[in-house]
Amino acid sequence: DLHLNPKIATDIKRGQQPGVLTPGKNLKRYIFGALNARTGPIVSGVVEHKNAAMFVEFFKYLSTTYRRARRLHLVLDNYIIHKAGVVKRYLESTNRRFVLHLLPPYSPNHNVIERLWKQMHDHVTRNHRHRHIDTLVAAVRCFLHNAQPFPGTKVSTLRAA
Repeated sequence: DLHLNPKIATDIKRGQQPGVLTPGKNLKRYIFGALNARTGPIVSGVVEHKNAAMFVEFFKYLSTTYRRARRLHLVLDNYIIHKAGVVKRYLESTNRRFVLHLLPPYSPNHNVIERLWKQMHDHVTRNHRHRHIDTLVAAVRCFLHNAQPFPGTKVSTLRAA
């Protein structure tokens, strides 16, 4: 989730009180993404609403991005939209092209893309000073465009910072 009102990080140095911009009404956008575990590219998008219909659109987006792939494996958390009826019906219509691997609850360390989301929040969204949601989204897209293939490495942190 991307929030116009920034989340406050605990990187405040003792004896200093940094100013944090709070633009008032909290606008939100939602980011979705997939990380290719073999080659590293990130496929992502930003939407205004987070629901099962959007998740189906994400599958369609992946289908066009990976046209030649016979089967796509996706590692997912147990968010409710991942198991919604409309999603199940769409997956059945794709002739088992997508294989979903649902992780146990509270296990983000088992999904490599969660490390990327953490870095994105650490470097872009926490304590940010964007006055408009569009500039925040642009900063997130820039970060994802420049991210190293496998987040969590020292190289990816340095390049993103």
